[in-house]
Amino acid sequence: MQPEDVGAAIQFLEFCRSFGEIFQIRKGQSEKIVKDITGDRQLREVSSVVAELHANLLSVIENGNYKPLKYPRHGDAWIRKLRKYITDSTLHAKDFILEYLSHGLSGYKNLSPSHKLDVLNSLCDEALSSEKLKTRIEARECVARQKIRAATEKEKELKERQNDMAKTMGGEIAGNDEANNIFCQIKEAKEVKQAAMNGIRGTGMCP
Repeated sequence: MQPEDVGAAIQFLEFCRSFGEIFQIRKGQSEKIVKDITGDRQLREVSSVVAELHANLLSVIENGNYKPLKYPRHGDAWIRKLRKYITDSTLHAKDFILEYLSHGLSGYKNLSPSHKLDVLNSLCDEALSSEKLKTRIEARECVARQKIRAATEKEKELKERQNDMAKTMGGEIAGNDEANNIFCQIKEAKEVKQAAMNGIRGTGMCP
């Protein structure tokens, strides 16, 4: 990787770290994409992981949701779609980039790593600013917060029952079937709450 590409590569990796769950970017995938784009070796083909991420980001921008799309790595449908979006949008791509993209796969391969990263990071920014995506994320966050509130209330109620039972039985509740059942329900409520909290963190909309 050339020194001038480090900043853009870090920007993309940070995007994947923060929003990978939303865009279903698997572990190790972001590093592979950076390696494929910035590698010194000129690949005969654009890797499928690079092609599919571009296509899926465009799907998010246009539809507000992630729809895994499969493009043959030697196909250039995603590049034509990318060029059309850049042309029709407010993205400020240099004219020569559009010219390269007009030649499909061969044109994309001839772009420098710096310009490929610029295009990719611009798509990432566009996807995050998509109003349709924001609406879906907010709805998802609302549902998650409702689950957290419900699980918290249930956990509180169960702990009160557990404490009342302990007082009634003089603190000896180990081995009691009802007490064990309450304990399992408390554990389940905590797991539901934690899963919902993880879901909110995955949207990148909370600390």
